[in-house]
Order: sequence, then structure tokens, then C-alpha cells
Amino acid sequence: MIEFVYSWAFLLLFLPLLIIYSPLRYYSSRSALRVSFIDDILKAKGGKEYTEGVSRATTAQKALLALVWLLLVVAIAKPHFIGEPIIKEESQREILVAIDLSGSMSTQDFKGEDGKNIDRLQAVKLVLTNFFQKRKGEKIGLILFGSAAFVQAPFTQDLNALQKLLDGLQVGMAGPQTMLGDGIALGVKMFRENNVTDRMMIVMSDGDDTGSKVPPKTAAKLAKDNSVSIYTIAVGDPKNAGEHPIDTDTLKSISKDTDGKFYYALNRNELVEIYDEIEKLTPKKVKKLTHRPIKDLFVYPLALSLFLMFLYALALWIGQYQRVKKGNQL
Repeated sequence: MIEFVYSWAFLLLFLPLLIIYSPLRYYSSRSALRVSFIDDILKAKGGKEYTEGVSRATTAQKALLALVWLLLVVAIAKPHFIGEPIIKEESQREILVAIDLSGSMSTQDFKGEDGKNIDRLQAVKLVLTNFFQKRKGEKIGLILFGSAAFVQAPFTQDLNALQKLLDGLQVGMAGPQTMLGDGIALGVKMFRENNVTDRMMIVMSDGDDTGSKVPPKTAAKLAKDNSVSIYTIAVGDPKNAGEHPIDTDTLKSISKDTDGKFYYALNRNELVEIYDEIEKLTPKKVKKLTHRPIKDLFVYPLALSLFLMFLYALALWIGQYQRVKKGNQL
């Protein structure tokens, strides 16, 4: 669709008419000599028929001038082409991943791709790497909790930056304890600061809560009140639970109260299957009008008018050159 930014400029089309019929036009008072024997004079000059000075414009010249003026007015009106609206589908779901970095996450009861034992955190990082790569277009945040909970990455679509932060995680960097409730409460706070309707939180832990300021059940109620669905994953073999065994009852209760789901990952393969199942959840999409491409077209009538004037000037020069050359030959 073509539109004109300054459509009022088309009023300039009538400007030449106003000048032509203006009462302020200048009339010459010079007298003219009418010669009745012009044909005899031409014969005496050998048939040479041309006049010097200013002559009236021909019909072709008037048409060319009118066309050039029309093109200039169109260029002044600044036409542009507006393309079809570009519709972009964006996910309306934000995913927040909360990772337990307590000391027990160093337990090596997972198998790597080469069959060697790896610790629980390393297994989580490997699976999350694959999970992040498949979440293009969604905003993902990262929370770490141990003796305290803190935001490692706010919601972002920059998966490369998120991956670098994930690679740098180490066991114990948040303290040796497991503040599960505080991690969930911090996640709810992050969601409340974003206007998104579909909120998913994935919580991975291998122990029980060890003294959060916000008890896990209270944090779960807070999440439910803010429409946050929590998917809890118990990580590791319960035989290697250590001093603080996995509190599966609390994790199940959190998921149930928030319309989420509880998973138990005894090994890396099960952890992969859990994320594959979560990935199958279809994110909500919304069509958003981002912009309509606009291309300016004023350069085309402007260039055409200049080109026509150039051709006209060239034709005048060639005609004048030929007349002068012919006169010299005579």
C-alpha cells in the first residue's frame, strides 16, 4: 500500500494556474513590426528559416513541463510503500530454574556420556545445556540456593550468556546448606516483577530444607497465589542421601499445591527424560504486531524529473549545435 506523508502538497499542482491567470502578470508594451513580405526575405537569405531570441513554448514543451512539475509535487508529498504487517509469535511463558548448590551436590552417583562417574551438579549442567538450546524464543532465569538464595541470571533470551553462567557454577558457592523455601520465594518475587501470564519454575534439590526464612509450604502458597507452577526434581540416589536425606514429601507437596509435577531423577538418563517431558509442554503463544516495513519512494519521481530535464537540455543543446553548424556551412 502506497501512502503520502504530506498529501497536502498536491495543492501545489494548481500553483502554475494561479501564476498564469494572476492579474499581476507582466505585459510587455513594446511594439512589434509586422512584415507582410517575410517569404521574400527568407528566399533572399537562401531558405534559412530560424529565429533568434525567445519564442513561445510548443505543445510538447508544455506537456514536458507539466509532467516534470507533477513529478516534483509527488516527490514533495513523500510517498512511501507500507508493507504487510509482520506478525511475530512470542512465547508468553517464562521459565525459572532454581538449582541447589549445597555440599551434597558433589556426590558422584551419576554417569557421564563416557560412562564415568560425575557429580550431581555436573549431571544437572549437562542436561540443562541441552534444555536451554531447545528453548529459543523463551525467557529463562536462573536462581541458585544453598545457605542463601540469589539471582544468578534475570529472565533473558540470551541463551549464550545463560550458558556461560551455567558453566561457571560450582558446588558450595552458595553455601553448604539448602534454603529451599527461600529459593522458591525469591523466584516468586522475580515473576511478580514481570507481566507474563504463564509462569513455570523448575526446582532441583538433593536434600531437605535446612532453615529457610520462608518455609517451603509457605513459599508454595505464595507461588500458587501468583500463578506460578512449580516442577520439582529430586536429584540423586536416596542411598547416598548423607546427613540430610531428600525430603520427597515436601517436594511433592510443593508441586501439587502449585499445579506442577514431581519427578525423581535417580540417574542422568532419568534426568534427561524428565526435561524431555517438561519440554513437551506447549508454551502459550501470542501474536504480536511488531512493525510494518516502510520504504520511501520519493526518490523515484525526483530522479525521473531530473532525468527528463537532462534529456530536454541535451536535446536543446544538440539542436542549437546543429543549427549553428548548418549556419556556418552556409
